[in-house]
Amino acid sequence: MHTNRELEMMLNGSKPLAIFCDDVSVLPDELIIPEKAFEPHIQSERFLRAEKLIEGSYIEKLSRNAQLKTVIFCLADEEWRINAMFLLKEQLHKTGKWNETCERVEGKLLGYTDDQNDIWCAEKFNR
Repeated sequence: MHTNRELEMMLNGSKPLAIFCDDVSVLPDELIIPEKAFEPHIQSERFLRAEKLIEGSYIEKLSRNAQLKTVIFCLADEEWRINAMFLLKEQLHKTGKWNETCERVEGKLLGYTDDQNDIWCAEKFNR
């Protein structure tokens, strides 16, 4: 719903957080993690930026010696969302398990409404 519109939506205040990630071996790639597009807003302190390299048994199954670079941008007054999102993603990458509850938490952190989450989860989980 928000893919490729993250910056626009954050600038108009309708999206509090955006997350981008990929295997370190394919980075840097502005199409995957749009660092340059977000940079002026980090410099102006309108947005915050956080980065982590995530490793774990799930990641290792995807690619030998893989490291997943995860970059989060959030509105400056929504900093609490960063640690919550990293916690959610770290658990996924340790266990490889994801369910509707995880999907809904991620959706809320990204700024989706309950109605949007309902539609997304109904489609994703075939309900």
